[in-house]
Amino acid sequence: MNLVSIHMLAVFCWAVFMVSLAKSLMYGEKSRLLAGLSLFFMFAVLLVGTKIMLMMPQIIKTGMWIHVKLSFDIVVMLENVYLAIIVFKSKPVNNKIVSFIYWSSVLMFVAMYYLTMFRPF
Repeated sequence: MNLVSIHMLAVFCWAVFMVSLAKSLMYGEKSRLLAGLSLFFMFAVLLVGTKIMLMMPQIIKTGMWIHVKLSFDIVVMLENVYLAIIVFKSKPVNNKIVSFIYWSSVLMFVAMYYLTMFRPF
């Protein structure tokens, strides 16, 4: 299995666990397991993605799609860390904020997959 396949699989797992974490927080449940798994896969995506970029530096010159994708990636990582802080520190959470994080992360994960697969610009 090559690194790109591992990266795509890790992104899928990260998306599933992060969206599940946000959904559980919307219903008032704080799951440390989901928070831990989403952080684990987030770091796996970061490490494998960095390794791919170092092995293939020409990917940066393939178009603006990679810059937009990486921007979405950074925003979703910040959202994931925020959700994990809420869970691990048992902080109160506003349901509207978590709902926004849920839907924005779903849309950004879909956009990242679209940008990676089709490289539209």
